[in-house]
Amino acid sequence: MRVSYHPDFPKDIKRFEAQYLEVSERLALRFRAVVDEAIKQIKASPTSAGHFVNTGSRIVKEVRRCNLSSFPIFILYGVSADMLVFRSLIASASDPLTWLTRFPEAIAGEPPDGRTT
Repeated sequence: MRVSYHPDFPKDIKRFEAQYLEVSERLALRFRAVVDEAIKQIKASPTSAGHFVNTGSRIVKEVRRCNLSSFPIFILYGVSADMLVFRSLIASASDPLTWLTRFPEAIAGEPPDGRTT
């Protein structure tokens, strides 16, 4: 399976990491370790590492959400037969309707790699 990262995905990680670094270096290191472990779990088993996204008005099966352990943040990713796409790292308290901004194909109802079936 091919793996791809949205250009802003690493920026998301660094932004949250910087926020935790303001509290303590140990917390920032722990955050990064939890993110790395979640990415590893998603890569190992993309279809079972996260659950479908529920925006409140509909369930979006093209997008999955993997909650981080110990932190109120989750990873949004898309998975198809041959492609895994990491798109966003998002605070759990954010508005669900903004979660899909990096998934225009999910809004249009296409698979995460942009191909139509």
